[in-house]
Amino acid sequence: MPDQSNVRHDTIVVSEGMHPAQVQALAERKAHSQAANDEMVVHVHLHGARPVGDEGTEVEWRYSYQVIPAGGSAV
Repeated sequence: MPDQSNVRHDTIVVSEGMHPAQVQALAERKAHSQAANDEMVVHVHLHGARPVGDEGTEVEWRYSYQVIPAGGSAV
């Protein structure tokens, strides 16, 4: 029986001009914080950003990540 896994989607708001590598690291940290203790986060992927608010000082990045049972393997 294959390991059960699922893909989750979320967003993160950061300062405009933040390097994508920094955004990736923040998205990974947020994904890990939302996973249960018996889950592992794999394959965090940024999908793009859009301005937030009227001042243009922040952007919202969309991202997705796969969650698998701890000790499982990514599909």
